[in-house]
Amino acid sequence: MKNATINRIALAVGLSLLMTACAGFPGAYPPPANPFLSGATPLQNITLAQPTKVGLVWLVPAGSAVPSQEAQRKLAEKIKAQFTAGKRLEIIGTTLLPASSGDLLSAIRKVSAPLNVPQVLVVMPNGIEVVSPEWLYYSDRGRAIGTRTDIFMTVSLVGLDLASGKSLFAVVANGEARLLATDYEDARPFYPLISPGYTDAFIYPDAATFPPGVVQAVALEDAVNGLIYELGKALGI
Repeated sequence: MKNATINRIALAVGLSLLMTACAGFPGAYPPPANPFLSGATPLQNITLAQPTKVGLVWLVPAGSAVPSQEAQRKLAEKIKAQFTAGKRLEIIGTTLLPASSGDLLSAIRKVSAPLNVPQVLVVMPNGIEVVSPEWLYYSDRGRAIGTRTDIFMTVSLVGLDLASGKSLFAVVANGEARLLATDYEDARPFYPLISPGYTDAFIYPDAATFPPGVVQAVALEDAVNGLIYELGKALGI
């Protein structure tokens, strides 16, 4: 009986995704919001050849469809963990800074001073949320009225020279997530689910395991993974 239930859920999830996938993502990525993008050379046009120690400053936007500061902090640390001692680019520390901090260059210099580095990577997300009603189809076993929430994230990274304030290079990556959920909590075995980008879905069996902001966090991590990939490619990692 247990295996049969699991199989029904798996079938329901797969077919639900298939039905909604036909609509596709509208590709409504917001524009990059990083204030240091102007004048920065696209990362693909340069070669980062010399070993360099940098800090990472994550600018926290106000009023955007982004997850909690704690979730953003974890993603800043995820970037740092990919670029450690012995690599061409070593991130030796991270810090979060509100994007509304007045004179941002001065604020970045101040928070970066303890790191004693010549350059920092300035990272900033920008998000948008689109919610629409949706019929959720579950094979021939039923259907439910629900909503589809698409979260689109654009994350931009700029290499910034602290002494001159010059923007050295930039990379932009996009990420997305989709939440399909019924309009009523107990629709078992038709559980809410999140699809990160175009990959496999995560299933959340009840509201207690589906905290606010988790959809945004999935989309933001999808974009951060793109940043890590592009940086690694430029560094030959």
